[in-house]
Amino acid sequence: MTKYYKDYFWKDGTPQGLHPIEEIAKIDSYKIIADPYKKRISIEHYLQGQFSDVIYDSMLLDFRQLKHPEQTAWQKIPITETSDMMVCLIRNEDDRVLFLETHLFMNGMCRECRVSAPQGIPLSFHKMLYKNMGDPFDGVILYDRNEHPVMYKKYEFNEKEQQFTTLLEEQWNMEENPLLQCLFKI
Repeated sequence: MTKYYKDYFWKDGTPQGLHPIEEIAKIDSYKIIADPYKKRISIEHYLQGQFSDVIYDSMLLDFRQLKHPEQTAWQKIPITETSDMMVCLIRNEDDRVLFLETHLFMNGMCRECRVSAPQGIPLSFHKMLYKNMGDPFDGVILYDRNEHPVMYKKYEFNEKEQQFTTLLEEQWNMEENPLLQCLFKI
């Protein structure tokens, strides 16, 4: 039987339920659904017992695939560009469009990237953090579309070239990072 939860967190690219609940009619809740082999995982959101939205579906974007050390060769093709925004198509090695990325810039630095399916369905977003812009570290935090952090990476930052360089830390367990969940929730 599928359980309902008051909340959830991400661990290794997979959602984990927090605080199981029995009666969903009076409370907002989340339902995490997975087949027995966890090939496909989704999160459904319910408002006082009524279906509201699908927060996550690994069929559209599987966060677990982002953990592989050998990254897949995807191609980024800019389709629209202004001084404060750039929209790109992301194509896989078969030349199939996987995602649309919308990069938002502030003072010439990318601060946010919104990822959506080619049909326009929002899937996730990530925030870029820079110490020189007042952030606590240089790096990237990936969020699901419900603003729950999935993972983060801390980098060294090259001021001259204005880009991240050496990866210092990568964290895929957000349960161990309650401070991160509170600090960077948007």
